[in-house]
Order: sequence, then C-alpha cells, then structure tokens
Amino acid sequence: MRRADLIALAQSTGFPRVSIYLPTHLTYPEIEQDPIRLSNLLKEAEERLQAAGVRRPEIEELLAEAKGRVPASMFWRYQEHGLAVLIEKGKTHWVKLPRSVPELVVVSPRYHLRPMIPMFRNGENFNLLAVSREKIRFYRGRERELIEVEVEGMPRGMAEIRQRTEYDDQLSFHARDRGDPASGGNHGKFHSLGVSPEDYENVLFDTLLREVAKAVDRHLASSEEPLVLAAEPRTLGHLRKHLTYRHIVQDAIQSDPVGLNKEELHSEAWRIAQPIIRADRENARRRLRAWLEGAAIPGTKDPQMLLRDAIAGRVECIFVAQNANVWGFFDEEFQVLRIDPEPGPGNEDILNRLAIETLIRSGDVFTMPEDFEARLGPVAGLYRY
Repeated sequence: MRRADLIALAQSTGFPRVSIYLPTHLTYPEIEQDPIRLSNLLKEAEERLQAAGVRRPEIEELLAEAKGRVPASMFWRYQEHGLAVLIEKGKTHWVKLPRSVPELVVVSPRYHLRPMIPMFRNGENFNLLAVSREKIRFYRGRERELIEVEVEGMPRGMAEIRQRTEYDDQLSFHARDRGDPASGGNHGKFHSLGVSPEDYENVLFDTLLREVAKAVDRHLASSEEPLVLAAEPRTLGHLRKHLTYRHIVQDAIQSDPVGLNKEELHSEAWRIAQPIIRADRENARRRLRAWLEGAAIPGTKDPQMLLRDAIAGRVECIFVAQNANVWGFFDEEFQVLRIDPEPGPGNEDILNRLAIETLIRSGDVFTMPEDFEARLGPVAGLYRY
C-alpha cells in the first residue's frame, strides 16, 4: 500500500462504502479468533446498511466476498498485525496492516482511511536492498519490523544468471598453456582469445546488478520512500550507477549483507533511514509547537475552517488525535459543518474527511502528539500560505 493507492481509495466515493478494521495475529491459537471477529463485524455492517435503507439483496451481494473469506483458513494464516476490509459494489479491498488496530465498522459515502494513513503515508516506511554475489534480498521496513518482500522480475543471485549463460572455456583458454608442471599447477592462463574466468564473473555480476536495478526501479515506480542499500563498497558504486530510483539514501550499509542476520540488517538500516523518515514529522511538530506559542505561522484548530481550506488545497498538514472521532455533515454548497453527537446514516467522521481531503491535495497527515491534545482538541492544521 503506497500513497498513490491511498489516494485512489480516498477518491472512491458514493454510498455505501463499508470500512471494517480488525486486529489480526501471526500465531496459533490467536489466529483462530480472527475469522470470528470478521464475522461479527460483518453482522454489524449488515445492521448499519439496513438502518441506512439498503435492501437485503443488495447487502448480500455487497458483503458476499467478505463473508466468503471467513472460513478460508489459508487466508488467515498469512496476516500481519491488522486488517482493513474496504467494500463497495463489485469490489472488496483487503489491506494487511503493519500495526494492530481496534475493531471498527463505518458505513458512509467514502472509505474510512484515517486508521491506515499514518501507517502508509510516505515517510513512515523505508526499503532495504541487500546485494551480494550469491544472494539478493529486498525488504520493507519500519522502526520495529523488517519484512522480506518478493520483487517481480528480480533475480535472487548469481546462480540464476549462470543458469542462463554458459561459459565456453575453449574461447577463453589456450590449450597449450596449462600452467607450470613443476609446481603441480594445472590452471589455464588468460590469452587474447577470450575473457578470463574472473572477467567473465564480473560481466555476469554486472548483468545481475542491471537486472536487480531494473526490477527494483519498476517495483518502486510510484513510491517516495527512502531506499537503503547494503553491499560491499565496490558493489555499491555499480549498483548506484544502474538504479534510477530518486530516493536512494546517500549513506549505506557498506559490508557484505550475507554476514549480517536480519536483526543486524534492520538495526543498521533503521539507523540510516530514521533521520530521513522522521524529518518531515519532526519539522511539522516544531512548527505546530511554535504556532501554539504565538509564532506567525498560519494555522487553526477549527474543524469547519480546516475542512473548507483542505478542500481548497491550502492545508499543508494536519494533526489528528489518534482515538478521536467527530461525526457530522459538511454542506459543500454553503460551506457549513454540522456536528452530530454520534454516527448515523446521514453523517461521516469529519476527521476522516479532513485527512482524505488533505492527503489527495498533497498534504500530510500526522498523529497528534498526546501532550498537545489537551490544548488543541481532536485536530489542528497548518497552512501552506
């Protein structure tokens, strides 16, 4: 899930859009709870759809795919820490979440994306490409985890390249020169008829790096997440030459990654990526604190004003309290926000709407620091101008 995917979901509108969130597990016996949770949440979604006036046949059709996953035991074996199920007519999106989430069902004219935006917005994740001659690995990481990812078309090591190429020693060695018999040597000496075995291996390795770079560039085509490289110094130089991805971190793990276990790779990669990952958030927090202290930085904590300005593209970033909801309805014609005491068929979570409008207009969405909530309430935003 990348920012572009979030934006595509954010732009999908029309009633009903069903959003279901649940925590999931990686091991038994906890895994057995997860399909039961989904089944119960689907029943809750049915009740909300009925309350909104959706007919029973339409509800059955809408939720059919999700209900079909409940007994699918193989599906539940390969989850992460949370799951989002986003449903519209004719399509169900299944999004594995890297963090646990509380159970939640929302039925509204747009998807409820706020729980997942901080997980997937650019700047919260990094990628790691670990390259040695015999093994290539690609990971997606966060502060507390590193997950190996299969990259389509990326060779796994020199063995794959060798299988496609056959070295012809008749072209590379002169038959009459077999080394010095007195020393027991039987090693061919390089002549101008071809390339030496060492040169041949280097050519193959460069082919490997080119193919790896091509696959990784394609895999990260719509991403802006930092890419950390791990390889020996000479390999790093060749790899950087072949990669065209624009967000490669200048610093790197300058050693053969084969000699590092996964925990060591994660620790080193996080050390390199952390300052970049945290830069935007920390800068935004400093500006928010300065605004609170009276600096001449444009901002507001008024949800109605923020929503108007987010739709107009003037909001640079918003901070949203993690466990807050503001239910209501925004009249776009008159630019007026109505706040309701609880969710219902005619309203939506205004904080979710704010996050979506900010995201699709290239703004940033951050979780509100807990020590700011008492002074700011559920939301605050800073302006571009």
